[in-house]
Amino acid sequence: MTRTTTTIPARSAAAFDLHAGDTICIRSPFGHQVADFFAFNAQDPSEYLSARHSLVSSTRHLYPRAGQTFLTSLRRPILKFVEDGANERHEMLLAACDAARYALLGVEGHHASCAENLQNVMAERGIIVTEIPQPLNLFSSTRAEPDGTIVTHPNASEPGDFATFLALMDCIVVVSACPFDVETQFPVNVGGPHPIEVEL
Repeated sequence: MTRTTTTIPARSAAAFDLHAGDTICIRSPFGHQVADFFAFNAQDPSEYLSARHSLVSSTRHLYPRAGQTFLTSLRRPILKFVEDGANERHEMLLAACDAARYALLGVEGHHASCAENLQNVMAERGIIVTEIPQPLNLFSSTRAEPDGTIVTHPNASEPGDFATFLALMDCIVVVSACPFDVETQFPVNVGGPHPIEVEL
C-alpha cells in the first residue's frame, strides 16, 4: 500500500479522511513541538473524539499511551493508539490555544491558534465547529504533579518522535502544528513553532 506524507507548516493545520482500518502517523521532524490532535465521525461530525469520555470509560489515564482506545462523545471507539515513538510525551490536560488565551497573555491583534486552525480546516469542508473539543496534545511535556498542580515543563520531545493511530470508524482527523510562541512560564514549543508531518 502506498503511503503519503503531508507536511503541516508551523502554526497551521490540515484535515485527513480515514476509513476504518486506516492508520495515521503524526511525526515531529524537529522535536520540541506540540501537535493538537482532533477526530470527528465522518458521517456525523457532531460526534467527536472526547478526552473526558475516554478517561472515564476506556483509557483511565491522563496521558495517551500505546494500546489505549479513544472514545467519542457517544462513548463509541473511534481511534486506537497503536505505536508510540515519543516515550509517552503526550497529554490531555491543556485546552487548545485560542484567541482569548492570547489576549489574556497580552497579545494584540490576530494570532494563529489551534482552535482557529481547527475551525478553518473544518469550515473548508462545510462543517462549522462552535465548541472546540479537548485535543490529544501529542509531544507535550505538560504534567500533573503529585500535589495536583499542572506544570508545563520545557517541551522535551525529540526530532523524529511519532505517534501512530488506527481508525476504528470512518473519521476526519485534524492535526494542528501548535502556534504557541508567547514567552510565559509555559514553554510549549521550545525554539518553535515547527512543522509537523503526517503519514497516511
